[in-house]
Amino acid sequence: MRPEPNHQQVIILYPASSVRDSVDLAGGFNSAMETQHLFWNDTYVFSCNGAIANITSKQDDPDESIIITDRTVMHPQGGGQPADTGVIKSQDEAIIFHVNHVRKPTKEALFIEHIGKYSPDSNGRFNIGDQIIVQIDETKRRLHARLHSAGHLLDGALQNLGITELVGSKGYHFPDNPNVEYVGNIPVEKRDEVLTMLNNETARLIEKDLPVLVSRQEGLRYVDIAGVKCPCGGTHVKSLRDIGQVIATKIKKSKKNTKISYYIQ
Repeated sequence: MRPEPNHQQVIILYPASSVRDSVDLAGGFNSAMETQHLFWNDTYVFSCNGAIANITSKQDDPDESIIITDRTVMHPQGGGQPADTGVIKSQDEAIIFHVNHVRKPTKEALFIEHIGKYSPDSNGRFNIGDQIIVQIDETKRRLHARLHSAGHLLDGALQNLGITELVGSKGYHFPDNPNVEYVGNIPVEKRDEVLTMLNNETARLIEKDLPVLVSRQEGLRYVDIAGVKCPCGGTHVKSLRDIGQVIATKIKKSKKNTKISYYIQ
């Protein structure tokens, strides 16, 4: 049996809790609490209400702030997927905070940091406990989901083609040069043939419009695309036609791995 590829760091799910409860009377933050990751439940939720749980200045740039909210629709960079961007705004939209990066400070962290700057036109600054709206760039989210699902689809296509000597290692699902890497090798003289087969198979699977299945088992979130199931915390399309077209463009050796580059349209 072919080992399951792992393009996304293993995501441990914890009982939903609110980081609002982690703010003590001194304004401190208990890192054991978590931000609710709403993007795990639905890729296509582009905004949510929430509350400010913590605010700090960025050490290397005091003009930037780091905001933690009790819940968010913003996906942090990780697992080969870029971060969402967008805004955090007050309910009356008098305060606007532009988010240019989203991250988890450590792999173990259960909270998500939104990094950015206040709009010059903002009427004031946020305080802990303020009720806010988190809103992402919808166009970027849709693109990131398509790119991420396309990388997983290549796993399914390889499996269907019987190319079992490649074992999934990691993925880079950024718009500039998306690719997936596998432990193993495809001989140089076979690479053009494999590219053609891959593109034909991904087109066939997309035409079938198979659903993307998300499940949870023993504390892990799994994504199943075209019959290949692996732990994944990223955003994905609902079914394969939402990806569009996937074109694998190059197969090359990358150290001990084989890298397959692709793009979508």
